[in-house]
Amino acid sequence: METAKPESKILKIILKDFSAKHTITSIAKEIGMTRVGAWKILKKLEKEKMIVLSPIGTGKTSAYIIRLNWNNVIMEKTLSLALTEDALKNQRWMDNFAKLENKLDFLIIYGSIIHSPKEADDIDILGITSKNKFIEIEDSIKKIQKIQIKKIHILNFTEAEFKQELEKSNKAFIDAVKKGIILFGQEKFIKFMRSIRI
Repeated sequence: METAKPESKILKIILKDFSAKHTITSIAKEIGMTRVGAWKILKKLEKEKMIVLSPIGTGKTSAYIIRLNWNNVIMEKTLSLALTEDALKNQRWMDNFAKLENKLDFLIIYGSIIHSPKEADDIDILGITSKNKFIEIEDSIKKIQKIQIKKIHILNFTEAEFKQELEKSNKAFIDAVKKGIILFGQEKFIKFMRSIRI
């Protein structure tokens, strides 16, 4: 499977690592490129109106605040595709939790199960849904658990509750958003992230 284009990687970083103030240097480091290489891609994204670059200060070494341009539908579609591609690389988990798809707005799998599955003690997932679906989800998890060796640890939130946790800068959940994989509901996840204000 081909690796994601640097443009998509940058858009994902800005979306998912929402609590950070992104600079050319931090973006370059994150995608493993030189500052010059990263700057060229940022300028291309700006030209395509996918991001907004706002200079801070003046002079050659001026820094920039990098934000997503939420008025660009193509930017949202590009992000949705990039997040879906990440999910497809984790097809096993998509299949395992397929029964939850129509019960949730979006589902994030996060923690050690992604980067070191053999060492992981459990499967951490985070579901956003309406309160009246919580019991239904718990029942589904009990059935899924029967075919899993590792313990499934699920946290269910309503959109408002999860938004509150992120805006309170709950480190564990900020980390789950930053490093986790959105298995289902990529478009709803993007819409949700648009509403976060830190």
